[in-house]
Amino acid sequence: MAVNLVELAKGYLTSDIIQKAASFVGESESTTQKAMNGIVPTLIAALANQASTSGGAEKLSRILDTGKYDGSALNNLGTLFSGGETTQKAVTGGKDILSSLFGSKTEGLVDQIARFAGLRTGSASSLLALAVPLILNLLGRQRATIGQSPSALASLLGEQKSFLSGLLPTGIASFLGWSGYEPARQPAAAYVEPKRETPSWLVPLLILGGIVVVALGWLWSRPTPTREATVAARPAAKMTDLQLPGGVKISVPEGSFNYSLHQWLAGTSDTTVPKRFVFDNLNFETGSTQLTPESVPTVDSLVVILKAYPPVAVRLEGHTDSTGDAAANKKLSLDRAIVVKEIMIKGGIPEGRIGTDGYGQEKPIAPNENEEGRAKNRRTELVVEKR
Repeated sequence: MAVNLVELAKGYLTSDIIQKAASFVGESESTTQKAMNGIVPTLIAALANQASTSGGAEKLSRILDTGKYDGSALNNLGTLFSGGETTQKAVTGGKDILSSLFGSKTEGLVDQIARFAGLRTGSASSLLALAVPLILNLLGRQRATIGQSPSALASLLGEQKSFLSGLLPTGIASFLGWSGYEPARQPAAAYVEPKRETPSWLVPLLILGGIVVVALGWLWSRPTPTREATVAARPAAKMTDLQLPGGVKISVPEGSFNYSLHQWLAGTSDTTVPKRFVFDNLNFETGSTQLTPESVPTVDSLVVILKAYPPVAVRLEGHTDSTGDAAANKKLSLDRAIVVKEIMIKGGIPEGRIGTDGYGQEKPIAPNENEEGRAKNRRTELVVEKR
């Protein structure tokens, strides 16, 4: 009997694992579950496609051997999704394998999964990468039964096509140029009703009965009028022009981090240092030091402001929530602060004006027991040490 890898994977993706994954990427459990429901069959289809040639099967076998994907990681899968150093390594390795499988289409695939599940592209990228070692370890464990040869692996993966019908997110197969993975559409068989003679007196009676049935059905199914509620859309942040020393003018969101920093630097009523400011729009791709695109303008505006106040010296502090390994979190928080510093230096701020620290989960400002609190703890702060 053929082994259904999709069902095997679902058995390992328990509610606890989904909760850990959701916490790691900062998404809801429902969207994370939906994403994994699409990711698992997508990856299995990709591996089956890879193994459809002898060269591809041999390459996949080498990946399993080199990465030591023997199934042992399945015994402690929670560690893989916990957000610590193991998770960071898994994400990095998973992204490398995704690039090998999908090449230039990797970014487009991430977008497809993000739209399918309704989550951020960074979250979709991390979940795809995390699912890779899960699926590869499933294959590694199966090799103990089917044998280590590339042909046995190809045979196992070739059997998966029959299980994948209807499971792939809409458009994934056509986007990647796969054939045979879209849900099969069975044409309806034509049926010709034998011609029968109907008594002439019965026709009006049937018509009248039909009218009565339709009228009763309309009355029973008529919806009860409801009052439509209107939800006001959240207004976009109002942009404010800041007049800086030296005649420079920039526009920033009113009440934002950069707005508050400038107001304090330009004022004279409060000059006590150190003075601490929390970035309000500075985010990184999950588990990495890569700034999200929407965060770049925040750093760019900060550079312009600090250029206008040459005496100012600052320190960047990175912080994380308590999810995952404490030592790994501390290193990640420092690395992120250093990345921001490097961007500021490239923007023209002298290195001597910028210090860095990483505290990981050591200095929470909110409880880590819920996502709202964890989100507040994942932050970067700017401390003005001299003005």
